[in-house]
Amino acid sequence: MTAELWGLRSALVAFLLADFAQITLPLSRLTGDRMDWESQLLAGLRSVNCGRVRIRGDASLATQCALHANAEGKPFRVIYEIQGYDSNVAGAVVRTHSGRLLFLSYDGMSLLRQRIGVSPCPQPYHLYVNPLGRINCFQQELSYPQNIASPNMEPY
Repeated sequence: MTAELWGLRSALVAFLLADFAQITLPLSRLTGDRMDWESQLLAGLRSVNCGRVRIRGDASLATQCALHANAEGKPFRVIYEIQGYDSNVAGAVVRTHSGRLLFLSYDGMSLLRQRIGVSPCPQPYHLYVNPLGRINCFQQELSYPQNIASPNMEPY
């Protein structure tokens, strides 16, 4: 085995071990996580990026941005981080270039173990602002999800 191949194999093993130990997740703050990439892909390159609201962050500017873009018929994306139990959790609302509204749910334990769920918003489309100042396309009030796949994943 050549030295280059041995070095590549060693680097891959080290990365996988670091990912398993959840050490690689901070890297996504630099590169973006799967929620960033998926929401941008769905909204499109020329969409309005209304930002990412951190846990316990002020959602008002991002929410107003999304409501304004939606009122003007522009594609947009907005992401809200949500306090999870054992992983990073987030929800997003995306308007595509064709005018479809989608809700994305994100669960990420490490760089390689990130899951995205995409749910179409019910038609006719309506965006609600919940008591935390975040937009939601399913209901205005906060409520506990029925299960892990429930579209309203924000009971807090």
